[in-house]
Amino acid sequence: MLPMKIFPRSVLILLFALPFLVSCTALHKKVAEAPSISLADMELDGIKGLETIFRLQLRVINPSEEPLQIRSIHCILKVQGKSFAKGIGIAQTTVPASGTATVPVLVYASMVDLVGSVIDLLQHTAPLSGAPSKSLQYELTGSIRLGEKGKESIPFNLTGKLPPEQQ
Repeated sequence: MLPMKIFPRSVLILLFALPFLVSCTALHKKVAEAPSISLADMELDGIKGLETIFRLQLRVINPSEEPLQIRSIHCILKVQGKSFAKGIGIAQTTVPASGTATVPVLVYASMVDLVGSVIDLLQHTAPLSGAPSKSLQYELTGSIRLGEKGKESIPFNLTGKLPPEQQ
């Protein structure tokens, strides 16, 4: 009969202690701040068959006090609201705590999407000078996969103008 008396007490102690232990563990966990992403550069990388390849340089800013291990970045680029290019950058990059890094991402534009964008650009060209009358709007959406195995994902959404307006 002695084991029956000990078992209920130990269960009661465990039931009362468990929430306390869990809350203490949660207090010691550091809350990581989400990184911010911006488009640092965009250049033509090549033309092959029916696609054009662009190399994007994405600036990742890590405000956290812990290093950020990037496994890959997936993104979709729209220009003037129309699908333009998409791709993935598989770059094992570590952004230092409170630091920045640029991550290259190759995006692929089909010739159909590229021709549509050129036509749109020509429609926004000033008649006499031949220069674009306004900047092109872009939207870059995607996600960053974090960690050694890329299990955690952080979405991002950037908007801006190509080329950026001169001040």
